[in-house]
Parts: sequence; C-alpha cells; structure tokens
Amino acid sequence: MSISTQVHAAVEASRSAADLRIGEDPGRLGLSGSLTRAALDAWQVVSDTTPDWLSFTCIDPADDPIQPRDAIEGDRVRITVTFASSANAPHLFTLEGWRSLLLDDALVSSTTAVRLAFDDNRFRTRAFNVAPWEGAPVAGADAASPRDGSPRRQVRSQSSTLMAPSKIEPWVVDGDHGRGPAWRAWVAVSASMIARSLTNELYTEGDEERVSLAGQPPRRLELGEFSTDVPLAALQQAAVWIYLEGADVEVRHTFLSAELAREWPANRSFADGLKGKLESSLDSARLLYKAHLRAGSKDTLKALADLRKTLADDVQKLAQQARDLSSAVWRDVAVAIGVMAVRFGLDAAKTVPSSFAFSMIYLLVASYFIASFWLTTSINRRFLASLEQSRAKWRTKLYAFLDDDDYRELAETPLFGAIEDYLLTERRTGRVVVTVALLLILATLVEAGILDLSSVIGWTSTKMIRFWDIASAFIWSFSTP
Repeated sequence: MSISTQVHAAVEASRSAADLRIGEDPGRLGLSGSLTRAALDAWQVVSDTTPDWLSFTCIDPADDPIQPRDAIEGDRVRITVTFASSANAPHLFTLEGWRSLLLDDALVSSTTAVRLAFDDNRFRTRAFNVAPWEGAPVAGADAASPRDGSPRRQVRSQSSTLMAPSKIEPWVVDGDHGRGPAWRAWVAVSASMIARSLTNELYTEGDEERVSLAGQPPRRLELGEFSTDVPLAALQQAAVWIYLEGADVEVRHTFLSAELAREWPANRSFADGLKGKLESSLDSARLLYKAHLRAGSKDTLKALADLRKTLADDVQKLAQQARDLSSAVWRDVAVAIGVMAVRFGLDAAKTVPSSFAFSMIYLLVASYFIASFWLTTSINRRFLASLEQSRAKWRTKLYAFLDDDDYRELAETPLFGAIEDYLLTERRTGRVVVTVALLLILATLVEAGILDLSSVIGWTSTKMIRFWDIASAFIWSFSTP
C-alpha cells in the first residue's frame, strides 16, 4: 500500500469523530478532532512509513508533538501532512481538497495534471487529466497559453465572489466521462462554471446570487444550485460551441444568451431553467449563426470587390502620372531645342543679337526646366505618400479579415508594381532633365563669354573617342532601370 493510500485510509478512519475538521491545499493536509483508537492507529502507520519527501506531525492538546500511539483516545489532536507539490500537478488526499481546488480559479487554470489518493477512476478535461496517485509527487507540464475568448471577457461581474471562469478548458470533458466521487464533484462545479459563462452579467442582491440575460425581453434570474442532475451534454456542447469552435466568441455568446432569454420559464432559476431550455436555445443559436455567416460572406465579397475597384483606380492613376511626367519632360525638351534652333537660325542669317540676352534666355529656360520637373515629381510623391497612408488604414479597418499573405497577393503586389513603374519613369526622365539642364548651363556660359566656344569645340574634337564612350554609357543607362 502506497503512502498516499495510507494517508487516505487514516483520514477515512478519522471521519467518525464528531468534531472532525479537514482542510487541504495542494502540498498540505490539516486534520483535527477527537480521534478514536482505530484512527490513531491508522495515523501511526502513516508516521512509521513516512518517506523522505513527506513530513508528518501530530500535536496533542498541550501543543506538544507526540506519536499517534501516545495520544489519549478522545483527546483532540492536530495532524499535519506536508510535501512539495508542483503548481501544475496538484496531488490530493481527500475529496475536500479536490473540491477546494476546483473552486480556486487561479490554481485550476494552471493545472495540467491531478493525482488523487481517494479515487481510482480516471478522466480527462481539455486542460488536465485526473488519475490515481501512485508513488512520489511528480511535476506537471506547463499550461497552454490562454485563448483569446476568455469567459470573463464576455460576462460582466459585479462581485468578486461571483465570477465566470478565466478559462473554459478545465470544465470541458475530453473523451469518455469518468465515474466515482471525483467525477461527481467535478460535474457539479463544471455545470456551475459553464452556466456562469453563458450569461451576460453576474451580480448579487444581498446574499442571493443572480444572473442577467440580454435578450428580448432581458431577464434577471436567480442563479440557483447545481448538482450532478444537470444537462451535462448540452452544457458541454454550449461551452465548446461558444468558446472552443472558431474565433467569433462574442457573436456566438450573444446569440445563445438572447435565445435563452426568449420565453424563459416563469418562476424558474437559471440552474433549473437550463434543464429544459438549453438544448433548444443552442439549436436556435446555431441556426442564427449560420445565417450570420451567410450575410457576412456577402459583405466579404462586396469588400473584396471594393478593394479590387479601388486598387484598379490607384494603379490607373499611377500609370497616368508616369505618362504625364514623360510628356511634360519631352515638352520641355522641345522648348529647349526651340530656343537653340532660334539661336542657330540667327547665326545663319548673320544677325548677331546680344550675347548677354541669349545667356539669360538659356538660364531662364534651364531654371524653368528644373522647376517644372521638381514641381511635377513633388506633387506625385505627395500622392504616393497619401496612397501609402490610406492603404495602411484599409488594412486595419476595412480588410482585417484577410490574412497577411492574401492581402499581399491581392493588394500590395499589384500596387507596388505600379509604384515601381512610376519610379522607373521618374528616374529616366530625371536623367534627361539633368542632361538638358547641363547643356543649357554650358550654353549660358558660352554666350556670357565665360567659356570660349572654339576651345570647347577643340577639346571635344581631341576627346571624341572618350565622348562617344560616355554617350554610349548614357544611352545604356537610359534604357535600363
């Protein structure tokens, strides 16, 4: 017989004491009462076989530590059993300790395994498994990360003593249900926790626990008492459907609470009314949710159509900007060529105008050329910046239902392609603008007499091969991004 079984047997032998008090938390069992000789003998067996990992003490009425065999039958003694217990794997000797664990939300939410000395049956929930306690205590695995749909986010609570559970997984059975005292205690607490998770509000009036259902009409009901006589299957289905199937927790919760509020049985508490109302309300809520999904699909298709139309408009605007920029640059190039043609025509007619006047004309044309290009590109860049800002707003407010890969494929890739085409046009036209502006500035210097045209021509003739190398490189760069 293991030490855990011996401790449990000693506890059971002590239950005949009229003043027995039992308190157990994971890692500590406290018991006090006027024990019979049979109970003291059972505790002496525990004391004689205590392993290294367990500590046992027995205190007499004079607060002196004694052995159970030395205690006087009928005298009140205090017995304490302690051991190191894992936070994720509670080990419990008594049914009282099991019930206490189930009512401790913080502790049960972190539990991944439970070992019991008083029950040989096994069962599993979505959060932890329950099994007999054999051997020394062992640590449990780390608890899984909490889901986004916590019942406490859906149910308002006006009292710290009456709250929905922080996690639904400990109250949903996984696989075959158990049997025995541990299972029956879990069923009663599970029914209460799931029922609290189906309401819209929990509050107290005096000493009475009450719930509120937001529906047509809204209901304010007494919570009532839960026992093993509960619609367990329907409660489990409701908990799974709302909190564990899909991400629309708030929508599902709203539909079910509204259906529960509809035609609630008169003068029935929430616990009593669920027995006949939950199953039909759950079926109705599922039908409403399916209708909601169909309506949502229509909205999704409309949103995608709007996205495609908006994207096509933006791509068209970018293409038009690229065409307009190219046309404007070549128009300005034509102006520069026209000015030079006029100058050469005057030379041919033997009419020599003021060199200073033509130098100023060349300078003004170069300034106009650069200013026109800068103004056009700055306007286009502001458009690109506003397009990027609006695209960021689309992502979070209008198209949050798309994941990153789908949004990138549907919206970002075509738009980025159009932006890159425009930027390529801007780079190419920029090279043309720089080349023409430099030629106009050179002409300005020649007309102003700062540079001698014959020396410039002589330098060009002696460096003709190098000039063509530079020209070839320019033509090649002009034809590539």
